[in-house]
Amino acid sequence: MNDTGIEMYDHASILEKIEDGVAILLDGGKKDRNTIINFVRMVVDSQYNNETVSEQGILQITKRLEARFDISMEVGNLLSTEGYTPWVDDARNNIVWYYWERYKRLLPDKKFNRKVINVLDIDTNKILDHLENPGKQGSWKRKGLCVGHVQSGKTANYLGVICKAADAGYKVIIVLAGLLNALRNQTQERIDEGFVGFDSSQQLEATTLEEKLTGVGKFYDSSNWHSPVPLTTNSKDFDRKIATQLRAQISQFNEPVIFVLKKNVSILKNLIDWLKGNNSDLNRLPMLLIDDEADHASVNTNQEYNDPTTTNRRIRELLSLFEQSSYLGYTATPFANIFIDPENDDEMLKDDLFPSDFIISLDTPSNYIGASRIFEKEGDLDIVREINDYEDVLPLNHKKDEFPPNLPRSLHEAVRTFILVKALRNLRGQVNSHNSMLINVSRFTDIQSNIKWQIHEYLTELRDAIKNHYALPEHKALSNSSMISLKKTWDKEFKKMEFVWKDIQGKLSAAVSPITVIEVNGSNNSETLDYNNRDYPNGRSVIAIGGLSLSRGLTLEGLTVSYFLRNSIMYDTLMQMGRWFGYRTDFDDICRIYMTSEANSWYAHISKVTDELREEFSRMEKAKMTPRDFGLCVRSHPESLIVTARNKMRTAKPVLRQINLYGRLVETAVLSKASDAVVNNWNAVQALIISARKKGVYKEFNASHLFLKVPIKYIEKFLDDFINHPASQNTENRPLIDYLKLLYEKDNISEWDVVLLSKPGSKSTMEQQIVSGLPVKPQLRNVIPEKSNGIAQKNRRIGSDPDEQAGINGIIMQKLLNQYGSKSKIKSSECRKVRKRPLLLLHLLDCHIDENSINKQGIFAFGISFPGESTVRRPERLVEYVVNTVWWNNNYADLLDEEENLSE
Repeated sequence: MNDTGIEMYDHASILEKIEDGVAILLDGGKKDRNTIINFVRMVVDSQYNNETVSEQGILQITKRLEARFDISMEVGNLLSTEGYTPWVDDARNNIVWYYWERYKRLLPDKKFNRKVINVLDIDTNKILDHLENPGKQGSWKRKGLCVGHVQSGKTANYLGVICKAADAGYKVIIVLAGLLNALRNQTQERIDEGFVGFDSSQQLEATTLEEKLTGVGKFYDSSNWHSPVPLTTNSKDFDRKIATQLRAQISQFNEPVIFVLKKNVSILKNLIDWLKGNNSDLNRLPMLLIDDEADHASVNTNQEYNDPTTTNRRIRELLSLFEQSSYLGYTATPFANIFIDPENDDEMLKDDLFPSDFIISLDTPSNYIGASRIFEKEGDLDIVREINDYEDVLPLNHKKDEFPPNLPRSLHEAVRTFILVKALRNLRGQVNSHNSMLINVSRFTDIQSNIKWQIHEYLTELRDAIKNHYALPEHKALSNSSMISLKKTWDKEFKKMEFVWKDIQGKLSAAVSPITVIEVNGSNNSETLDYNNRDYPNGRSVIAIGGLSLSRGLTLEGLTVSYFLRNSIMYDTLMQMGRWFGYRTDFDDICRIYMTSEANSWYAHISKVTDELREEFSRMEKAKMTPRDFGLCVRSHPESLIVTARNKMRTAKPVLRQINLYGRLVETAVLSKASDAVVNNWNAVQALIISARKKGVYKEFNASHLFLKVPIKYIEKFLDDFINHPASQNTENRPLIDYLKLLYEKDNISEWDVVLLSKPGSKSTMEQQIVSGLPVKPQLRNVIPEKSNGIAQKNRRIGSDPDEQAGINGIIMQKLLNQYGSKSKIKSSECRKVRKRPLLLLHLLDCHIDENSINKQGIFAFGISFPGESTVRRPERLVEYVVNTVWWNNNYADLLDEEENLSE
């Protein structure tokens, strides 16, 4: 192969064509390994020769097809309001599914297998069925919400909905595509590809029809061709002047009209004014409005042009122009602000954009890489690299003129890793694929520009060293310091891969040559993050540096390396900043994420919480519950307290929230490491154990000490005495004591169970401690520093699921064992369903920061497992929490400043 890599690009393209061809031939048929490899050989023999496609290439195609055919996906769970009347089945025979069938034909090219396409078909049918029938006479309004996952294919879903809605008779389709031009442009490109059929940016430049066609346009048939009317392009948002020059009303077009808009007050106003002034018959036109990132721009900010109140008012005004309208929001977090931000339950339910008609929770294909695979303890991807060398040169909290004098060593290593990953992908036959690296370290555009030039200089240094040494024998090549650093990074990260350094060294030049460094933000230096095949037929390799523009909605194709130095306490912000979620077929094992231990811990915690809430959604569907029930469930979820704290901290006023503890676990997620608090909490635990030994019934539980039927007065005293850290809102003593009394008054629960956990198998080197005469082996916990002298475990969890099995009746426990097969597989939520009394769990922790123990005796933490089914919300059982917005504002205002800064 020559130095340019042209032959390799051609070879990779051939392999991909063979893969796609065999996928079509085998669609729906038998797909065992022998069948696949035989079909691959048949296609190679008939269309290529053995010199072009080697035996290794045939095995590579076979492996990729096996993975492709093995992808599965579950149908989404849906909650619907009472009184819903289905209509799609009755209308199906009279609908020509032109746009949907055309889009469906495109999906195999996007590596969708038949199973995933079928689920997409079913999910979009469900959604369409819960939107209104556009043929229905009279005035009607429908509102729904799709809850997906970050980078999971929500766009593919709403493209399917758009296609089917157009086929069914919706005449006006409006897509609100986030707050940024780059995201709006990217969304327009995808709608051009999946719905319109031609490249809107080529309307003036292209000289032939073939040059204009894209995506579904490749199925062009002059005898049967329909195309929507786009009034925006992938380079231009809605322009009232241009629209007026059409001198035509929407009703005069035979096909649906589609707008893709930035969620911006002035643009929404321009569209509203144009619709009012140039269209006299809007009442006869069914309209579908899709609000992508529906929870974004709904948090109160100080910036008028992005003020959510004004934005939402414009959206409501837009909907009001049409007598027949359906509103469909999309969000990637179940903790959407539409549920949490309103002042009270009634205000939430009365909101004009509340999805009162239906909510659907979408599943992901089995090859999706989400937070659980990356950040949870059980995850299968070891790709996170925690970094701590940035504080002196690039602290998390910095001013806009605090330019870093140099880059952290870990950032240099991340750049080297990106080059090595590119070389690895080339060797795996992925040469003509996009490759991206993300650097998100500051919200300030001037600092982003500074970082860009430092990265450019370092990349140039590496490129020159590689050019001069990659073709030399290994011992001579490694006489150069840059080559030595590349080799060290290889040994550290990829030594166990299927290739050796000699293979990699020979491919470094082809890997590093096409890499460019750009910044993506709102400054004059900003460049377009574009991956279109027209400009990049052999794929694009790019290091993208930015802030907000890289934090929500925007897709970085082939993202392999991320360097993330941003701080946040918010679920939606953190998850949206995670551009590394998504699909990484054949290269998920070589991706890398460089981040702080604090960020790593938040992602682990958020992953667990959102997964639990999605499980609750599934149970709510089976119980025939409604969107109202889910909205109230989210509002009263204990984790909503931190979302509330962030949303309301600017008010500097205490905020009251009604929280449902029924069937929930609360834990001291953040602990005080102040010596007086540690000693106080030791004394509180010892006093409780002394009382429990006298008044409770002792049982041994997995080498731990279990006390059954402990009178609640001792529990109340413990909760009152324990010093809780203010960041651990769920375990504030006053609401917990109130709930203890409420359970006594309403349910006559006068006794609790208490377990003092001891872990003989713990890796802690701390000696066994004696707690009120009982031996306790501490649990080892690696913790991170928090505000106000606090510490937190990395996943914000204290205990584990099996701990909650303490105190469960033996007969009931056996039933659970029969159902799940082993104790380790029993979900903690199942334990809470069958529990008769609350369980107080006491944990003695040997806390380490940077591998050093911070207390010789250990630090006590606690959790409470409350009995009940968490999806059941009993208003008379809610307990009132006070969110201390002053404390949150004093400690985290800098993070809110960062999230509110939308001027990048």
